[in-house]
Amino acid sequence: MGWTTLYITGKSDFREEVREKIVDSNLKVMPGYTGTVYTVGEVHDLYWVDEKIALREFKEAIGSKLVWKYRLKFYPSLEAFIEAQNRKDRSIELTAEDLALIEEAKRAVA
Repeated sequence: MGWTTLYITGKSDFREEVREKIVDSNLKVMPGYTGTVYTVGEVHDLYWVDEKIALREFKEAIGSKLVWKYRLKFYPSLEAFIEAQNRKDRSIELTAEDLALIEEAKRAVA
C-alpha cells in the first residue's frame, strides 16, 4: 500500500471536527503535522491517505457541511500547497498608492 500526502486549509480551526469525521469513516488515513504554519485567518492540516482513496471519497467522509463551514481547500502535493500560499501573499501586497494613502491618513490623525 502506498500513501499520498493531502494538505488542507480552511477558515478558523477545523482540525478536530475533520479528524473526528475521518476516524468515523474507517478510511485508511494517518494524520500528519504541519508545524505551526498559520496564515492570517487560515489553519492548515496534513493527512497521509491510502493512494487508492480518491479525493472525492475523502471529501465525502468529511461531509459537505464541514467543507463549506470552514471553506476547506485540498492540495494533493506540497508544491500545490506552497503555490496557493504564494498567490495569497502576492494578492495582499500594498501598492505605492495604498502606501501613500496610509501615510496621508497618519498625518491627518497626528
